[in-house]
Amino acid sequence: EYIAVISSETHRLSRLVRGMLDMSQLTAKDPAVIRSMSFDITELIYQALLSLEQKINGKGLDVDVECPEEHINTLGDRDAITQVVYNLIDNAVKFSKEGGTLKVSLWKKGVRAYVSVENQGDTIPPEELPLIFDRFHKTDKSRSTDKEGVGLGLYIVKTILDNHREDIFVTSDNGTTAFTFTLTIDQRKTEK
Repeated sequence: EYIAVISSETHRLSRLVRGMLDMSQLTAKDPAVIRSMSFDITELIYQALLSLEQKINGKGLDVDVECPEEHINTLGDRDAITQVVYNLIDNAVKFSKEGGTLKVSLWKKGVRAYVSVENQGDTIPPEELPLIFDRFHKTDKSRSTDKEGVGLGLYIVKTILDNHREDIFVTSDNGTTAFTFTLTIDQRKTEK
């Protein structure tokens, strides 16, 4: 029993250290360099969903993807934005009710692309919403089925998007929680 406790704590600390190392790497990148890179956000979304397919199926979730037919190229560090999309979808799966719907949407408005990840399940209490992007913050323990997390996932998401000079918003009411973030469209790709 004690060995199991020690093993569990060792794994938790290992995840914490990995998260902290990720943070130092994320903040070391120059925003000007980041915004000179281009990638296909449509393709990235589908790849993230495929990589989480087993978890999604394990919860029996219906997946609703709404993306425009033409692919959208955006500015940024593909690996970092992959982490953002992966973290948001992984959280949505974690906090979804069994057999619910996971909805991922992508749309354009002006020079921005918007990505939204939405799930059905317990909502985040209004008093928690301003705190969810804080380092080591975990929402109401009674709501959380994530006993293993250390509270860095959304902090990493926010740090990456801040470094990209992009925004993220969250709404949570009536059994639906949605995280929506922006990316700048690569005008060089759309002008061709």
